[in-house]
Amino acid sequence: MFSALRPATRGEGSLFLAGVNLMLLNFLMVQHAAVAIRQAEVAVIIFSLAYFLVLSLGYAVSDRLSPALLRALLPLFLGAQLLLLLALQPLQYLLAAPVARWAARHALPALLGDIAAGAVLCVLLTVCATSLYAVFLPRLTAAGAGLRRCYSVEVAGSLLGLLLVPVLAAVSHEALLAGYCAVFLALARSVGVGRWLVGATALAAAAYIAGFSAADRAIARWCYTRIYGWEVTALPFVSYTPYHKIEIASGPAQSRLLLNGRRQFATDPSRAYAYYVAEFPARLLGAPHVALLGCGSMSTVGLIGDFVPSIRIVDLDEQVFSASRTHFQAFNRLDSLRNWTFTPNDAKNFLANSAESFDLILHDIPPARSRQVALTYTEEFFRLVLARLSPGGIFSISSLTPLAGDLHYSRRLLATLGRVFPHYFVLVRHDSCYFYGGGAGLREPTGAELLAAVAPGRRHGVKFYSRAQIEALVAGEKIVTISNVGDLIYD
Repeated sequence: MFSALRPATRGEGSLFLAGVNLMLLNFLMVQHAAVAIRQAEVAVIIFSLAYFLVLSLGYAVSDRLSPALLRALLPLFLGAQLLLLLALQPLQYLLAAPVARWAARHALPALLGDIAAGAVLCVLLTVCATSLYAVFLPRLTAAGAGLRRCYSVEVAGSLLGLLLVPVLAAVSHEALLAGYCAVFLALARSVGVGRWLVGATALAAAAYIAGFSAADRAIARWCYTRIYGWEVTALPFVSYTPYHKIEIASGPAQSRLLLNGRRQFATDPSRAYAYYVAEFPARLLGAPHVALLGCGSMSTVGLIGDFVPSIRIVDLDEQVFSASRTHFQAFNRLDSLRNWTFTPNDAKNFLANSAESFDLILHDIPPARSRQVALTYTEEFFRLVLARLSPGGIFSISSLTPLAGDLHYSRRLLATLGRVFPHYFVLVRHDSCYFYGGGAGLREPTGAELLAAVAPGRRHGVKFYSRAQIEALVAGEKIVTISNVGDLIYD
């Protein structure tokens, strides 16, 4: 394909375009795989495995494929890659669900379903998503181009692709898709694919991009109905950001917030979680200045907004905030409150660089099921929180995993919190526990005092644990740090 080209002209141009296109494709595939698998780290591992498998595959077959065959394959690869972006989520379910059911019948771990689905997706990514690019570098170097220069050209293209990702993603997901298709078609043309075939492929790609949003929503509705057993009638809000795919799923009974395909909030008529994590400690303090780390539905704001002087809402993804403000207004009441401010920032960075002190800091970040999120459940993070608490202030965080049983999640979390906060008490209700900790100025009330402070209608099933009781319960549990967050994630 490159043998008739001077290395410094079309051949290097094709290699540069291949580098740009591969970075755009990497981002798109990992983003969609994270939604399908509902675990960002696993999606990255699967794609990385496919990528490195492909290097060997491309180098092995690069000298065995004729230029004519490679040109014919290019439009087919684009079609396969675009279809795979939409197919990853339903494929993961269709592959994992039957294997998980089989495993359950044979008393085997249900995780086997996810492992089987991940293996098949890895093969598909190897064959369809990345293998094409691995043939360009060896063919060009075989045509006489210098290896060092070829690598430099490809790396330069990759850097440009990385720079394009945030620019295009800030416009829309469709703009990112369009950029990826445009670079791919330019690559096809640069290696000699005919104008008519490139034009026909461009029309098909344009039709795909135009219908992408409708197809994506229909597929998501189908998946969530089967994965979660919901009746999803509509997805009134869908947005791809550099951090998440954000979705609001509406049904006859309630609406739900999903981030990367994982449910985060379902409308809660009793608002039990918001009460115990936010209103109860706020009432204990009287009129605290509040920092809310992570926004979700912000139903916590709706419960305390009428009697606290100020609420600082901190979340990395501004679109999560905007979506919740619009679609969960009945719970957060942000449009009727004037005592809140929003700061688009990572919670760790905010605490480390802020000079503010708060009487009440609320941890409303999703459970630690990914490494990025789990960093906000570590000893190092909790020390940042303690530094931002005012004397007598309270840090409130919850765990929805039972304290008793084989799972260590809640006990490890409480052991880590107890290492940092010199004074604290814990409320347990059903299978959920709520930790309230502070510095030397925090008084630890008796269990009777705390129960009397709970709203009368919310006392049923509530039990308080003192610091001494928790220390005995979590004795010997691992302390979670940035070095061993996996012990919390994969418990």
